[in-house]
Amino acid sequence: MNKPSRTPVWRYLVDFLLLVAAFFLIELLVWQLLKPEGATGLLFGIVWSFMLSGLLLCLPRKAARISFGILYFVFLLWGLAQAGYYQVFDKMMWLSTIGYAGEGAVFLGDVLSYFPVLWWVGLLVMIGIGVALLRFFPKAPGKFLFRLPYLLTGAVFLISLFFLPEIIFQRDKDVWGTRSEFGQSSSYRATYNTMYDAKKVYNITGIYQLTARDIWVNEIYPLTPGYRATLKQQTQVVDDYFNKRGETQANSMTGLFKGKNVVMVLMESMDDWLITESNTPTICKLMDEGINFTNFYTPGFGSARTLNSEFCMNTGIYLPTTGHYVFDYVTNSFDQSIASQMNHNGYTSYVFHYNDPNFYSRGVFEPAMGYESYVCYEDYTDDKNALYSDNLLFDLQEISDIFFRQGPTFNTIITRSAHLSYKYNEVLSHYALKKYPQYRGLYESEEEDCARVKAKLVDNMFARLLQELEARGQLENTVIVAMTDHYTYGYKNMDELYSHSGVSQELLLEKTPCFVWSADGPQVEVTKTLNTSDFLPTVLNLLGIDSPHRYLGQDAFDENYKGYALFPDGSWICDGLAYQNGEILMNLQNRPLAQEEIDAMAELSADYQNVSNLLLTCNYYK
Repeated sequence: MNKPSRTPVWRYLVDFLLLVAAFFLIELLVWQLLKPEGATGLLFGIVWSFMLSGLLLCLPRKAARISFGILYFVFLLWGLAQAGYYQVFDKMMWLSTIGYAGEGAVFLGDVLSYFPVLWWVGLLVMIGIGVALLRFFPKAPGKFLFRLPYLLTGAVFLISLFFLPEIIFQRDKDVWGTRSEFGQSSSYRATYNTMYDAKKVYNITGIYQLTARDIWVNEIYPLTPGYRATLKQQTQVVDDYFNKRGETQANSMTGLFKGKNVVMVLMESMDDWLITESNTPTICKLMDEGINFTNFYTPGFGSARTLNSEFCMNTGIYLPTTGHYVFDYVTNSFDQSIASQMNHNGYTSYVFHYNDPNFYSRGVFEPAMGYESYVCYEDYTDDKNALYSDNLLFDLQEISDIFFRQGPTFNTIITRSAHLSYKYNEVLSHYALKKYPQYRGLYESEEEDCARVKAKLVDNMFARLLQELEARGQLENTVIVAMTDHYTYGYKNMDELYSHSGVSQELLLEKTPCFVWSADGPQVEVTKTLNTSDFLPTVLNLLGIDSPHRYLGQDAFDENYKGYALFPDGSWICDGLAYQNGEILMNLQNRPLAQEEIDAMAELSADYQNVSNLLLTCNYYK
C-alpha cells in the first residue's frame, strides 16, 4: 500500500506568497487609482499583506478560508469605494461616512459615471482572483507545530507595524526640524496623529493602515476611560484658542436689522457664475441693493458638502474632519446655534425643504439645533412633480400659513432646484427644461444649459418670496440672508467650469455667493475674504443679538478680523493670496510672501481645524 505523499515545503511557501500577492494587489490597485504622493503606503501594504497571510494560514483551513474571504472582499470593496469617492469629491472617506451613504445613494448613477476604466477592470479582475483563491484555498499542515512558521511570520510583521510609523516620521526631521506638529500640519507625524484628512493619512499609510487607524482612533479609543479623561484637556485647548483671539467688539453694523423677521436661504449648488442679469435678475437685484460678500468661500470639511455648509451656517462649526459621524453629536447642546439664539430673543424658528426628514436626519437634527420643526413639503402633497419646484412653499396654503405666521419669525429655506446633475434626462433638469424649453441647446453645452435653467428656478423662488412678502405687508420688516452650500462640483467639464468661474485652480472654485438684503438697505460690498463659519456671527451682529458664546468664525465687520478662508488640507486664502501645497495660486497684490507668513497661516489653519473638531467632541457649548 502506497503511503500518502507529503506536500513539499516549497508548495507551502508558494501558497503563502499567493495570499501575500492577493492582499498586496488590493493595495496596488487602490494606489494606482488614487495616485498618492510618495510610496510609503506601498511599504505599509507589503507589511500588512505578509501579516494577514501569516496569521490566516496558522488557522485551521476552514477558519482561514472564511477569514480570508471576509478580509479580502471587505478591503477590496472599501478600497475601491475610497478610490471612486475620490474621483468625484477629491477627498477620501472615514468609516463614519458610510452613515451618509443613504443620502448619496440617490445620486449613485451620476457618481458611477465618474469612475475610470481601471476602476471597473480592477474590480472584475480582483473579484476573479478572490473567487479563485477561495475555490483553491491552500491546505495548511495538519499539526499546529508545522503551522508555527506562519504564526511567527505574521507576528513579526504585526510588531513591525508599531515601529514603521516612527521610521516614516524621520522624514520630518529633514523638512521641519523640531517644530511642533500643529505648527506644521503637513508633516507626516502631524497628519498621522491628528487624522485631519483621510487622503493625507492614506498618502502615508496606504489603505490597510488607514482603515485600521480609523477603527482605533474613531471607533474604539473614544469608548475608553483615557479618552474621557482627555475631554477636559481639550476643552481647555478651546478656551485658550478663544482667549488668545480676544473678544469681538460692536461696530457700525451692529443691530442694523434688529427686530426684523428673518428669512435664511441655503442655495443648493448656486455657483457665482450662475448669477447673471439675464438668468437670475432677482438674485442680482438683492446682491446689488444689499450687503454683498464678494469673497465668501465655502470649504468642504467632512464628507457631505451640503450638510457641511448647512451645519456650519446653523452652528458655526464644520463637520468633523476626524472621522467622527456628526449625528453622534445630536445630544450635544447647540445653544450657540442661530435658531437657539433667535428663540432666546423671542423668535419662532422653522426649516422648510422638500425632502424626507430622515434625509441627513434633519427631522432630528434641526430640532436639536433649536428649530421648532422641520417642515417637509412631502407631508403636504401627494404630487411628486410638485416637489421639483421650490415655490411649493408658497403654493401650498398649509405650508404658507406656517411660513407667514405671527412674528417675529425666523425661517430657513433649503432650495433644491440647482442640484446636480447637469443632464437633460435628470429629473430636475427635465422639469426645468419643460418649463423653459428655450434653454435646451442655448449654450451649446448640455451641462451649461441645465445648470443655468436650474439657476433660473432658484431665482424664481426669490422673486416669489419678495412678491409674497409685499402682498402680506411684511417686506419692509424682513431681512433675507442667503449663502450657497458649495460650488457646482457635479459639473464634469472642468475646463468649462474653470472658464465660467474665471479661475484656473480648483481651490479658487470654492468662492460662492453670499448676501444680506433688506428693503431699507444698506448697499454695501464686502471684499474681505470670509468663510462659512463667519456667516453665523456676522448675521447675529447685524440682528443685534448679543450671544454669550464665542464662535469659530468671526463677524465680517469686525475691524480686527482680517478675514480668511481655511481648508481641511491646510490650504488658505487671505488678503488676496491663495496658498496650497507650497504653491502660491493667487497673488492679487503681487507682493512677496515671506516664510514667516506661510508658517503663521499653517499654524492658524491647524489650530482652527482642531478647534472646530473639539467644539463638537467636548460638547463645548453645554
